[in-house]
Amino acid sequence: MKFRPEAGDFPLEQDSCKADYAQARELGRVRLGQRALYFSHLTWTGVLPLDQVERAYLRIEDVPVGMGCRRVPMGQHYLMALLRSGDACKGALNGRKEGDWVLEQLRAQAPDIKIGYEAPAPGEAAP
Repeated sequence: MKFRPEAGDFPLEQDSCKADYAQARELGRVRLGQRALYFSHLTWTGVLPLDQVERAYLRIEDVPVGMGCRRVPMGQHYLMALLRSGDACKGALNGRKEGDWVLEQLRAQAPDIKIGYEAPAPGEAAP
């Protein structure tokens, strides 16, 4: 498995990423380890160290499911991570239960990460 930085440019030690990833809890396309968040992609895994995350929150988007005129909106849960550099990362979760769990774990593991959505100032774009 190939590990790459999810956002930004920082050195990665593949062996330490493998060890942390192996014990990380799977929450959907996101895993939470002791040192980082891991985002699954088709051919690689993105690594986002917890010390780069400034804020994290749960986002729910309506995704149309079905065919033709029988499309029904279904809620998809995402973990949003806003970085100190100003970038944002988004990873799909299995459901609300996993979203609540990962936010509680982030609060315990990295108390300096702010939890919850904060509306942007007037005139700024939302992440």
